[in-house]
Amino acid sequence: MHYLYTQHVEISNERGFSLVEVIITIAIIGILTAGLMTALSGGNDSKLTALFAKAQDISQAVSLYQSRTGCTPSNLEVLFNKAMATAANNFCGNDTTQLYGAGDYISALPVSTVNTSALDLSKVGFSGAWLTIQQNFGGINDYVLEIGGLSTTNQEALVSKCDGVDYTNGTAMPTTAAIATTPCVSDGAGDVMMLINKY
Repeated sequence: MHYLYTQHVEISNERGFSLVEVIITIAIIGILTAGLMTALSGGNDSKLTALFAKAQDISQAVSLYQSRTGCTPSNLEVLFNKAMATAANNFCGNDTTQLYGAGDYISALPVSTVNTSALDLSKVGFSGAWLTIQQNFGGINDYVLEIGGLSTTNQEALVSKCDGVDYTNGTAMPTTAAIATTPCVSDGAGDVMMLINKY
């Protein structure tokens, strides 16, 4: 008796990636990476735009407060808390609660834990950054908003937005001495100063 042995041969359909498929995959990865970098860059630009807009809003609110009360707040919490509009919180030394008006000047911001006399800017995407107000900065009889806690890169970008000059390419930012003629300067100590009444 003879047995017939048959051998079952499986032919695999598996094959490696073709050169075209590899090129297409690399191209897709490149496009996705470029898109991610653009999104990240745009996200930071959006944050800086929001920060600049918030500083402009506060500057305008201070100007409105000045016109209504004849005083400038030494504590920016006054702009969203009428109870704070006391003599101790105004540069003029007067209580302005009776002149305050019916509503707040800006929406509330938390107080900074880094600088307890300033407002926290984490709501606009800058954790550890803060904003306060100063009188007679740089020897001029006016007020400035001081924005601190920003990286050098963000300071350059913010002053660029404010002044309309690109300082992100190595051009030196204007300093304290220019505050009378330039709406935004660097104070040389890591802070950006914005001249109120320029907006």
